[in-house]
Amino acid sequence: MFLIIVLCLYVVGRVQGVSRPLVIGHRGAAYLPELTLAAQSMGYAFGADIIEIDVCLTRDNQLIVIHDIYLDGVSNVAEMFPNRNRSNGYSYVIDFDLEELRRLTIRERFRPFNGTQIFPLRFPSNSVIAFQLATLNETIELLLGFNRATGQQRQLLIEIKKPEYHSKYNKSISSIVLETLNAYNLKEPSDPIILQTFHIEELIHIRRNLGSKLRLFALMTWNRINESSSDYDFYRSEEGIRNLSNVIQAITPNLEFVVNYDSNGTILGNTNLTKWAHQNGLAVYPFTFRRDSFPGRSFEQLIQYFLHTARVDGFITDHPDVVLEYLRREMAAKDVIFIEQNSSSSLVSSMLILLFNMIMISKIIV
Repeated sequence: MFLIIVLCLYVVGRVQGVSRPLVIGHRGAAYLPELTLAAQSMGYAFGADIIEIDVCLTRDNQLIVIHDIYLDGVSNVAEMFPNRNRSNGYSYVIDFDLEELRRLTIRERFRPFNGTQIFPLRFPSNSVIAFQLATLNETIELLLGFNRATGQQRQLLIEIKKPEYHSKYNKSISSIVLETLNAYNLKEPSDPIILQTFHIEELIHIRRNLGSKLRLFALMTWNRINESSSDYDFYRSEEGIRNLSNVIQAITPNLEFVVNYDSNGTILGNTNLTKWAHQNGLAVYPFTFRRDSFPGRSFEQLIQYFLHTARVDGFITDHPDVVLEYLRREMAAKDVIFIEQNSSSSLVSSMLILLFNMIMISKIIV
């Protein structure tokens, strides 16, 4: 009986060595208004390895967790401050102090000016529940508190929003982010903090001029979107990837940069991006995998393709629970295959060695 127990433990130990891709909860999780502490907490509860957030600066240099540089798509700012919008109709984070922003109610994302909910089947944007904006400090406290309470090591992926935009107001958002992190002694690559931005030259600045040792990820999208002045066509080329590998640890590209699609959303094949990244020691975490908005017919087939064929290192997703459930089923299937494969000569040999050692030990004891 003792021998059987030992053998079972041995096989289980071998099986548990199988790892899975990382799951990054995009803005927390899709089931509550984005980036609120509630949505972040739900992402952690679902089991996301990393929670992705965005930060912008207020007029009084406080770091607010919000995706856009304006407030109109997720809050009641038009009701609370009807005369604070600019000539284009938008109310910008940088025009408000933190105390003012604390008065706002955060809602599920909607289209400014007409109120149409972007994702109709998500949490109702007209709910009376008063969600609020969070600061970066509060988000860090949530992360550290969760890790302490659970004994786990979840991480935070912080997107620094539009450094070039902030610099026009004489604000170095990256410096303020680093100062905030330093106050929590979060400085090392082993700490549960990662920084990313679309302005790739800012990542170079953070590494070389600001001297940060934290892990850095490079966001990539289409040049035509004008997310920053960075030339993504160059940075996703073989030369560009090779140059970036001296500064960053991973790329976080639009998922359409990883595979080629036809006009119907059918995947035609892989690009070279993942291959070049891996050749240069960089991980690949594409964005954004949304169950309620994706190219093709089956969300599960999309995940399957990126996992097995595109061979990405993880998924940035609005639905971490769905992706994790799929990956768990995949890992369970791999466990079965692992045991079946190792019932061949390799496992038999290992078991024979173990049996021989146990016999020898028993002789010594006798």
